[in-house]
Amino acid sequence: MIQEKRFLVNSMLGSLVTWLRILGYDTKYWKGDDKEMIEIAKKEGRIILTKDKGVVRSAERGGIPVLNLSNSNIPEALAKIAETFEIDLEFDGNRTRCPICNTPLKSYDSRWLCGRCGKEYWIGSHWADISKKLSEARKIYLRSKS
Repeated sequence: MIQEKRFLVNSMLGSLVTWLRILGYDTKYWKGDDKEMIEIAKKEGRIILTKDKGVVRSAERGGIPVLNLSNSNIPEALAKIAETFEIDLEFDGNRTRCPICNTPLKSYDSRWLCGRCGKEYWIGSHWADISKKLSEARKIYLRSKS
């Protein structure tokens, strides 16, 4: 069995959390102390995503996988994560997680329901933007591979 990638994203990259969860990755959002964030990443086997160079240095010293994402552009950030950690940039309705609370969603009849927070999701008018950004991320990723 392949070990699934798990992420810890600090508050500098908050919007990235939603995208990783939509793609099905267990992603924690962190607003607290940097030192504590490093400890949690180590304890839970999470990859740290940050813009903070101090966090990057501390994580690297501790042998924790970390990525310094200086660009907040979502498609470029997702492509960089895919290039570095080999994540899948295709939406899979059977793997997606709640963008609010990170719980795996239950799929039924082209809808998804979160058993924890009760939120319901479906493919609506916003889906065109989601698809466009994911498509752009895949194109950037493929360019980086050639």
